[in-house]
Amino acid sequence: MSEPVGLKVSYIFPNGDRYEGQCSRSPDGVVRREGVGTHSSPDGLVYTGEWQNDQLNGWGRLQHASGAVYEGQFKDNMFHGQGMYTFRSGSKYAGSFKENRVEGEGEYTDAQGLVWTGSFHCETAPGLKLKLNM
Repeated sequence: MSEPVGLKVSYIFPNGDRYEGQCSRSPDGVVRREGVGTHSSPDGLVYTGEWQNDQLNGWGRLQHASGAVYEGQFKDNMFHGQGMYTFRSGSKYAGSFKENRVEGEGEYTDAQGLVWTGSFHCETAPGLKLKLNM
């Protein structure tokens, strides 16, 4: 069996989404996003980063229409690994993610600039500590 052929494409989907970047074509003719590229939607969602098997896999940046941004690792179209999520308010979380949820050690900086550290589990973070800058 031969290796997939690498391509650089610019494609507009029927729903108006756009993709510009690398793709591969398998020996049976299937084209998939593979490598680095940018996918954007008419409503303002933009992803720039790595693709594998037509999914967000690897390092990337996802900007929502609201202005919220996630930069970090993706696995199978989900936030997974290390990353930073910046909320529209300016507050942000930097740390571990698992399947689109905060999970593990991290740091949350609130809109006033106070930094909280600890272990995060979905929507809870028992035992957070305020990090003091002295």
